[in-house]
Amino acid sequence: MEVCILAKSQKTILMLGAGIEQVYAIKLAKKKGLYVIAVDKNPEAPGFNFADESYPISTRDIDGLRKFIGKYKKRKISGVMTMASDIPLSVAILAKEIGSPSISLKVAELASDKLKMKRHLKKKGVPLPWFCEIDSLSQLEKRVKERGYPLVLKPVDNSGARGVIKLTPKVDLAWAYHFSRSYSRCGRLILEEFLEGPQISTEGVMWQGRFYITGFSDRNYSKLEEFSPFMVEDGGSIPSSLSKKETEEVNTVFEEAVRALGIDIGPAKGDMVLTKDGAKVIEIAARLSGGNFCDVKVPLSTGVDIVDVVMDISIGDPPDLKKFIPTKNLGVAERFFFPPAGKIKRIKGLERLAGIDWVKKFTLYYRPGDTLPPLTDHTGRAGSVVTVGENVKQAIERAETVVRDIVRFEVE
Repeated sequence: MEVCILAKSQKTILMLGAGIEQVYAIKLAKKKGLYVIAVDKNPEAPGFNFADESYPISTRDIDGLRKFIGKYKKRKISGVMTMASDIPLSVAILAKEIGSPSISLKVAELASDKLKMKRHLKKKGVPLPWFCEIDSLSQLEKRVKERGYPLVLKPVDNSGARGVIKLTPKVDLAWAYHFSRSYSRCGRLILEEFLEGPQISTEGVMWQGRFYITGFSDRNYSKLEEFSPFMVEDGGSIPSSLSKKETEEVNTVFEEAVRALGIDIGPAKGDMVLTKDGAKVIEIAARLSGGNFCDVKVPLSTGVDIVDVVMDISIGDPPDLKKFIPTKNLGVAERFFFPPAGKIKRIKGLERLAGIDWVKKFTLYYRPGDTLPPLTDHTGRAGSVVTVGENVKQAIERAETVVRDIVRFEVE
């Protein structure tokens, strides 16, 4: 039985988001003895079940959030944070309101807009793919004619591969333009060069001028042709297959980009590609990652949990730097389920997973009776499995065995 003793000095944290991706952070905050206030636009958000107080407010409704903390008088809010949600501006504005540590509003604005971010990084000399803003179909057609294929079209203000299209001669540009634009809250698009080479997820924490890189994972895009023109990732694996020299090169450019963007405290996430011309930055996010990266895969592989560290920083407590030191080195892999679109009749094989010790996490995003949409982005993935192994090759083989041979979706 867990006993939690509440003291007068107990700190309060405001958690922006209470969806499935934020449940880990809310539970961790409670385990650390914090009082948790959670907000989410979904009144049935699963994280509400673990928070001390919950309020149905959108994490993007900055005016509503400011009014809430202005009127909230029950307790002093010590810090604000999120996890796996691309809302750096919401976090920064609220942190400034309550006087807790955070990046500046200027940096948060840059991190909220992919085009502004890339323009800023380009000025700072950070290696990037070619890119430009697209504000009309005619401009898209002109740029494609000038640059040639392949290219990538995407909204400036979304995530999870929503609205992201790989342009090839087979893709109708008018359709691509309107499809991608429909996923932009501000109606703006960015066109960029498609980079050939291994794709890497990176993550770290900035604290007192030093950048601690804690996450480095190969991203799996082996199904890119199958899912074309949509750019859907099929998990990843740790440790990376890159050499020590290649890893250092990617990390050097990642840190260069983080510093150039102005992230001087807290988390940073990077989408990187190692091209024949060197490491280049696709995107930098001023937040903790999602998709089981910082809360599941990295801790399983190395023992490092930066959610814990970022939480301390958010409430004004100095982090324990020993938590950045890896304590193990296991192979970890994640793969996703991609059944065809349609209504799920049943899912077979789930009972077999309970007896497999190397399956560390299994998640279903859709259940029997639900209707799977056509796959266009990461929200269309039906579920995922995370496995461990003595090495990364074994972990990958195990994850792919679960997806291929053990769990089966029957769809009508």
